[in-house]
Amino acid sequence: MSLRILSPAALRMTGYAAVAALVAAIAILPFFPSPSVTYAMGLILQIMLFVYLAQAWNIAGGFAGLFSLGHSAFFGLGAYSYAIGVAKYGLDPTVCFLIGGLLAAGLGVVTAIISTRLSGMFFAMVTLGLNEILLNLASQLTWLTNGDAGTYLRKQFTVSAGTAYYLFLVLCIVIFVLAALVRHSKLGTMCVAVKENEAFARALGVNPAPWKIAAVVISAIMTAIGGGFFAMYQGIVSPTMVFTFSISIKMLIVTMIGGVGTLWGPLAGAFLVLFDELVRASLGATFGGVSLIAYGAILVFSALFLPKGIMEAVRKHLLDRSARHG
Repeated sequence: MSLRILSPAALRMTGYAAVAALVAAIAILPFFPSPSVTYAMGLILQIMLFVYLAQAWNIAGGFAGLFSLGHSAFFGLGAYSYAIGVAKYGLDPTVCFLIGGLLAAGLGVVTAIISTRLSGMFFAMVTLGLNEILLNLASQLTWLTNGDAGTYLRKQFTVSAGTAYYLFLVLCIVIFVLAALVRHSKLGTMCVAVKENEAFARALGVNPAPWKIAAVVISAIMTAIGGGFFAMYQGIVSPTMVFTFSISIKMLIVTMIGGVGTLWGPLAGAFLVLFDELVRASLGATFGGVSLIAYGAILVFSALFLPKGIMEAVRKHLLDRSARHG
């Protein structure tokens, strides 16, 4: 059956079926062990990590329009809460995740309050500044974080690559379900309304503050959870590993290329992570910073030819075909 005669409902079902098939393929891949499969699993794990983080960013940056450049602050809080909790204080991992979520939620409230005073690039720069503050604190508070040497985790508090592979697959499923629930809830509707025209929303009696706070807090907590699982997988956490601008920019760029504010945008933009890993593996040793150059080239291409992301381009293409043949 041709796509041009499929109804919108049928197209959605086709999309869901494709995603289900992708999840199934990822899930069964480890059952065919080989060196190439092991390498592929490593790449897929990296992709799943940033698809998860991009969707967490999308809840605040896409649905509510709060473009953060410092989301790695929440990621780092989650990672350090887990690492310090289990390594220094012997806390139960669940308690560590709870602490990380609470710390991220607190910082998220502060960030959201700032968003009621600032917007656009000014807000983005403030979030970047908050991340830099945490980066320096993590480096200086050696009694707590062990500074730049990093906090190491004992083996019983870490997981193998195979376990991490399935953990991040589950995390990706959870974050997409959560994002769908948020997008189609009153919270999502109000966030989009405020993002599209905040002045008009205020004129209708809508107070943007609580909706922005809710979106940022959910986004921050989910990002912190990702940071905790990252620490569990890596077995070490250092300031420059988690409070790094590259993590924040990857979240943003993956979402932008896929489609900001769309449910499937972070998944569509996942090819960027694959591209980055392949470029670094093949050229990184010869050309330092080559991945940054590649990012720049992709951003320029996206701005010129896909200004609203892959998902919007696909949607318009399908609508045009439907109009021509309908």
